[in-house]
Amino acid sequence: MFNWFAVYVQARHEKVVAAALSGKGFESCLPLSRTLRTWSDRRVVVEEPVFPCYVFSKFDAAERVPILRTAGVVRIVGAGNELVPLEAEEVSALQLLERTKVPVEQWPFLAKGDWVCIDEGPLKGLTGMVTECKKGLRVVVSVSLLQRSIAVEVSRPHIRPTTSPSAHMAPLAMAARHAGN
Repeated sequence: MFNWFAVYVQARHEKVVAAALSGKGFESCLPLSRTLRTWSDRRVVVEEPVFPCYVFSKFDAAERVPILRTAGVVRIVGAGNELVPLEAEEVSALQLLERTKVPVEQWPFLAKGDWVCIDEGPLKGLTGMVTECKKGLRVVVSVSLLQRSIAVEVSRPHIRPTTSPSAHMAPLAMAARHAGN
């Protein structure tokens, strides 16, 4: 059975591994964000992985050997010898991030809070949790298996409160923050 898995890769090998997996016929997902880097002689905008050292790939867990033999792959995330697949909703959210290329920043993993639903904009349909933030409204997208999160900016009018994540909204462990509340 084909599922999505988190593949742990060597540092700064994410793009190479994603390309190699695609070359082998495996579907992969590697959300990137643009970052301005400053060196002593220049400034350059670079695309960096949203989740450093991870590439997400869809494959049959019983046929993992081609994945593990890919240059740059360290291991597939799991519990012992048992691979742990990602939730379909989390993969959908990651693919949406990959397509929209909205600005993101690293964020601590959050597991509790008030749920909100994003009703407008490129992230429409995602759910999240509300917390405070010093700098505008942010939605934190989390991958619970990795215990990692990132933050993206969302306009306050684009969200509405909801009691819990619902199955039809592509739920994700996410959090929104707003200054002044």
